[in-house]
Amino acid sequence: MSLVLDLLIAALAIVGALGFLVSALALLRVRDALSMVNSLGPATGVGVPLLLAAALLHQGRTEGWDIVSVVEVVLAVLAALVVSSIASNALGRAAYRSGAPLDPKTDPNELAER
Repeated sequence: MSLVLDLLIAALAIVGALGFLVSALALLRVRDALSMVNSLGPATGVGVPLLLAAALLHQGRTEGWDIVSVVEVVLAVLAALVVSSIASNALGRAAYRSGAPLDPKTDPNELAER
């Protein structure tokens, strides 16, 4: 059972780290501010929850299980998902309204004046 739990912890940590790697590579490739804000999605939507779950499982395995830690991780994941979605919408809208140039390939552009 210990080996299975170790493999699960490692898999969660690796996939979570890959979420951050994908976001970092996307930040290097995008050309405009709006796309940069959107490229942070894998890190906040995949990376943070999986890394927190791996940390919780590791702590539970090494120090023992604690309901307070479980509640803290659940609240942290929910807060990260809510805050990141609201923040990305606000940052994207602010980047667009500031007049930052968009990549010509951005389609559809639903915020454009008709």
